[in-house]
Amino acid sequence: MTDEISAGHGVLVQAALNGGTTRADHAAVPLTPEELAAQARAAAEAGAGALHLHPRDASGAQTLDPGYVLAAVAATRAATGLPVGVTTGIWTVDGDVALRLSLVARWTGPDRPDYASINMNEPGTGELADLLTSLGIEIEAGVWTAEDARLLGAAAFRTRILRVLMEPEDRVPAAAVATAAQAAGELARLGVQARQVHHGYALATWAVMRAAVAMGQDIRVGLEDTTVLPDGSAAEGNGDLVTAAVRVARGS
Repeated sequence: MTDEISAGHGVLVQAALNGGTTRADHAAVPLTPEELAAQARAAAEAGAGALHLHPRDASGAQTLDPGYVLAAVAATRAATGLPVGVTTGIWTVDGDVALRLSLVARWTGPDRPDYASINMNEPGTGELADLLTSLGIEIEAGVWTAEDARLLGAAAFRTRILRVLMEPEDRVPAAAVATAAQAAGELARLGVQARQVHHGYALATWAVMRAAVAMGQDIRVGLEDTTVLPDGSAAEGNGDLVTAAVRVARGS
């Protein structure tokens, strides 16, 4: 996998370019491969060292269809040279575990993702992890809660993950920080030693990231997670969100 670039003091800033955020939420949310490439370039220039995206189909819906996934990965990788990861969220296939496996099985060739996230609270994680490994795609384990941390600790693929994606859903900053800390504590207790990338949602993500940097962990930001800067003002796009996150990573 392409070497990841740290934002400073050994902290990786991953840019989550779109997620499920809609154009109604923010006008700059990238949907097409070309739009993703442009936002990826801005994030890379601001200091991002890795990318995470949710490929969209022609209607703008999230999809795991290989035609859309491979095109999105190819465009963003060509624009930046950075490692590119994608979602495997079960919502993209309306909860159909078998359909998810059949689509992911076709993520092959030079445009396959460098890594993919698996949410520990979803069904079929073991089979999905084995499939990704067989395809040469690394795994980010999505942990939302302490219970998710325990699921990862019990998973057969726990030693094969690239990193933990720590993502508390609480919108209240103090609650989000507490949830992440509890989950991180469980991972430590269970001996899961992979590095963690922490993020939150809305304004809470900035508090989560500051706490993560204090713990010596990595961070994530982007229009998937928040449309606002640390002072609550609207972000123009992924580039200025990453710029702000780099400042967090550097302790400034």
